[in-house]
Amino acid sequence: MKNLKIFISIIAGLLFVACADDAKLMISSTQTAPVLSVPNHKTTAWNKDSVAYVISLDSTGIAETFIGTPAKYGQNTSVTYSLQIDKTGNNFANPVTITSATKDTLDVSVSQLYTLLTNPAPSGFNSAVGVKGNYDIRVMTNIGANLFTLYSNVITIKVNPLPSLKPYTLVSPNLWYIIGLGDGNWSYSVAGIGVSMFPLSVTTGKVYTSAGDGIFTYTGYFQAAKPFKIVSGKASDMGTWNVQWGNNGADGINSPVFSSSSSKNLKVPTDGYYTITLNSITNTLSIVTATAPAKSYTVMALSGDFNGWSATANPISAFGTTNNHQWYGNVTIAASGGIKFNNNNWANSWGDTTFPSGFGINNGPNVPITAGTYTAIFNDIDNCYYFIKH
Repeated sequence: MKNLKIFISIIAGLLFVACADDAKLMISSTQTAPVLSVPNHKTTAWNKDSVAYVISLDSTGIAETFIGTPAKYGQNTSVTYSLQIDKTGNNFANPVTITSATKDTLDVSVSQLYTLLTNPAPSGFNSAVGVKGNYDIRVMTNIGANLFTLYSNVITIKVNPLPSLKPYTLVSPNLWYIIGLGDGNWSYSVAGIGVSMFPLSVTTGKVYTSAGDGIFTYTGYFQAAKPFKIVSGKASDMGTWNVQWGNNGADGINSPVFSSSSSKNLKVPTDGYYTITLNSITNTLSIVTATAPAKSYTVMALSGDFNGWSATANPISAFGTTNNHQWYGNVTIAASGGIKFNNNNWANSWGDTTFPSGFGINNGPNVPITAGTYTAIFNDIDNCYYFIKH
């Protein structure tokens, strides 16, 4: 019996060695490194105009999914794929692993990327917020306890980490104005607001920096015979023409260009409704065709405590004469109170609880205006309103 136990132990030992030898034989003598594909750029973090991933501390979701081909070590081997990043120019002297998995498709969340780039530890990148930077990405693979390490090709990406974003109600948005569609004078001044130029609308959601930069939009009717530009409303920029959007090469909307002294005018190809979207953080602009609104109004007025809530005492003007949806007028308020926009018969009236800008709700609450003289602006398509103090 004792001899039998010894014999079984010897056989077990031989089997263990054989299995170990077989495992070693499973590793190919010529391993194949993974190949990292160019990112598909299908996430909301990717901004094609600024050719960068624009991410914020408040953003959620996936920044990018990085895809590679499988590494080849031999048969029946479990491979670990690690996505590494380093600043461009460092040649991966101090690479940091963003994420690891046992598959060649690696998701990177906005929070992962933002934290990694902006925090001093563990990466040491400490990238400046609001400054676009270049970073190299590669995939490292190995098996077992970090054995047989292989590296993929390197892809360079651009990332622009932004500060925490806020809604327009918590900042003072730096407004942008359409100029050229009004009285023909192109009066780039405070006196020109409403007459020669009118503001793009603010946008809901957390899209503005503390400095007031963010996303602005405008939907309205444009005529091919009326060229225009988009100019900054900052007090320091007003009238200088140094900070403006035009078109590159010739009048049109096919190639918007920012802050170029040689830019031509923006001009739609055919009459119709268009939507402008301007991002003053990434300095990007798009102008695309839009659907005509369901309703139009022929008159508009301001009503409130200042005029005894008269429906007709303070009419405001239409900015244009064709398919107009932009209204403006000056008003002096002697004491704080409520105010609304209405179409002269109280069948429709617009107000909200935010001041000096907001989005009017039909038959909604009164706008809480304070004493002063203002240019009132109202867009009856998106219902955005402004009270711009003189």
